[in-house]
Amino acid sequence: MPGFPSVYRQADSFSFKLVKNNRIAHNSSSSIKVSKMTEYFPQDASENSLWGNTATTNPVTETLEESLQVDVLVVGGGYTGLSCALHLAEKGASVVLLEAKDIGYGGSGRSAGLVNGGVWKTPDYVVKQLGQEAGDRFNLALHDSPDVVFDLVQRYQIECDANQAGTVNIAHKASAMAYLEDRCGQMIKTGSSVRMIDGNEAQSISGSSVYCHGGILDPKAGTIQPLSYVRGLAAAAIDRGVKLYQQTPLLKLTRDDNCWLAETDAGQVTADQVVMATNAYADENSQGVLESSVPVYIFHCATGSLPDSIAETIIPQRHGVWDTQTLMTSSRIDTAGRLVMSSAGSLRGAFKSVRQNWMMRIRDRLYPQTKGIPWSYEWTGQVGMTSTKLLRIQLLAPGVFAPAGYNGRGIGPGTVIGKYLAETLVSRNRDEFPFPIEGVQRESWRGPRSAYYEYGTLALQFIDRR
Repeated sequence: MPGFPSVYRQADSFSFKLVKNNRIAHNSSSSIKVSKMTEYFPQDASENSLWGNTATTNPVTETLEESLQVDVLVVGGGYTGLSCALHLAEKGASVVLLEAKDIGYGGSGRSAGLVNGGVWKTPDYVVKQLGQEAGDRFNLALHDSPDVVFDLVQRYQIECDANQAGTVNIAHKASAMAYLEDRCGQMIKTGSSVRMIDGNEAQSISGSSVYCHGGILDPKAGTIQPLSYVRGLAAAAIDRGVKLYQQTPLLKLTRDDNCWLAETDAGQVTADQVVMATNAYADENSQGVLESSVPVYIFHCATGSLPDSIAETIIPQRHGVWDTQTLMTSSRIDTAGRLVMSSAGSLRGAFKSVRQNWMMRIRDRLYPQTKGIPWSYEWTGQVGMTSTKLLRIQLLAPGVFAPAGYNGRGIGPGTVIGKYLAETLVSRNRDEFPFPIEGVQRESWRGPRSAYYEYGTLALQFIDRR
C-alpha cells in the first residue's frame, strides 16, 4: 500500500534527529526496539480487577510463529489498535495485529468504562491550541464518538454490558455551574446534543443529595464493560480476517526497501504501513511513543453486588457520573449492581490504603446507604498526559503512525481515531484526516511531572475529609 507523499515530506524534516539519536531512520538500518513484558492480566500486583474477573472470553489464543506479509501492521491490542485493524479489514486491507501481553492489558482494560464525547478540554480551548479550521475539524470528529462506539457494539453484537443511558458532568458545588454552562454552550455549537440539568435533576440522576447544583447531560454517551468491549472488537476483527497475536512483543522494526520488517521471538511481519497503538503502555525502547506523553495513574474501587434496595437508589437510571472536583471522582453502577468509583493516583504499596480509605469517605458522603460495605475490587490504570491536554498523532517515520496522549479519555477517541486512521491508510488521502499529524513530540520533565501528579494527589487524598 503506497504511503502519503505529503506526510513523507513532513517526516523528512525530522529524520536527521531520528538518525542522530539512533531511533527510526529512513534507511535499511533504522529500527524501533520494543522490550518484552511478563504480566498479562489487566491489573498490577496485589490488585483485583473487576473487569478482569467479569469480562467475556478473550478470543485471541495464538502467538506469532511464522512469517507474514500484509498491508498494515498494528502494534497494540487496545481500543485504537483494534478499531483501526477492524476498520482496515472492513475496507479490504490485510492486517496483522501484535499485542505484547494480552488483548486489553493496558489502559483499555483498566478504564472506568464511561463512553464520553470530545476531550477533557473545552471546544474553544481546542481551537485556541490548533487554530480555527483544525480545531473545528478535531471537535467535529470527536463530539459524536459515543455513537461510533455503540454502533460497533450493535453491528457486531459485542457483549459488553453497553448502556447508552447518558453521562453527566456534575457540579460538586454551586460555583462550578458557571464553567459547566460555558462548556455546554461550546459543545452545543459543535453539534453535540448535550443539555444543562438543574439541581433537582442532578439529584435524581445521581441519587445523591450532595450533587444538588446541576450539570451537563450528554444523552448519547453511556457506559460499557471496557475489557469486554475491547475483546469484542478483537473477535470482530478476527471474523473480518485480521490476524491477531498476543504475548508476542515486537522486538525490532526495521526499514527494508519500501516496507517495514517487524521481528518477534518466533516470527516476522512485512508491512507497507505500521500503526504503533501502544499509547501509555509503550515500551521504554520505543522512545518516540513513550516520550510523547507523561505517565499518570487512575485507580478504581468497586463493591460487590449491592442489595437491590441499595443499588436501585444509586444512579438509578444507570448514567455515568463524574464531578468537577480538583480530584475528580466518577461513579457508575454496573449491570450486576456493583458501585464503581474512580479517581487520580495509583494503588501501589502504602498508597493503596490511603487512596482506598479516601474513596470510601467520598463514597459514604455521596451515598451514605453504602456505609460499612467493603471494596471487593481495586485496580490501577496508566494514562498518557500531554502538556496541551490534547491527544496527538505522530508520524515517527515514513508510514509509521503513533496515536498517543489520550489524557484519560480513550474509549470514544481511541475508537474514532482508529477508524479515521484506517480510512486514511486505505484512501491515501490525508486531507480527510481530521486530526493534525505531527512529527516526533517529546514531553519534557516526564519523571518529575509524573511524580507531581502521583504524590500531589496522594497528599490531597490523605488530608481530605479526615
